[in-house]
Amino acid sequence: MRLIIALLLLFCPVSVFSEYIGTEACKSCHFKQYESFITHSRMSRSLEAVEKMKNKITPEELKTCYQCHTTGYGKKGGFVSVQQTPHLKNTGCEVCHGPGKKHVETKNPSYIKRKVTLKTCESCHTEERIRAFRFKPLLYGGAH
Repeated sequence: MRLIIALLLLFCPVSVFSEYIGTEACKSCHFKQYESFITHSRMSRSLEAVEKMKNKITPEELKTCYQCHTTGYGKKGGFVSVQQTPHLKNTGCEVCHGPGKKHVETKNPSYIKRKVTLKTCESCHTEERIRAFRFKPLLYGGAH
């Protein structure tokens, strides 16, 4: 059992220890990336699209929208509602880089996903969604 815990600590520190804290927490150390993200990325305002549609879709459909238009929806410590978790209401840094609390606390880069690939994007940017919503998966396309 100790070996399993040690391996988890070594290879999966992001998922084992961290919690979602929201994009604002990234601002103090990553100001340039934060400003670029807030200014240029539609992800930073992603819930606006859902809000425009929410009266036209079912509650179940709304939940599927939250998976890509919020931070951590359906995951431990992730978005619940605008009232309960306003700091996670949009697609933020942690959607791509993983929960950031432990990284912010320790400044240790091993507690955050540093290399983002197209595979990271494909959890939301599926072929079906690309066709339905007419968008393309752009790695670093306005993210920062």
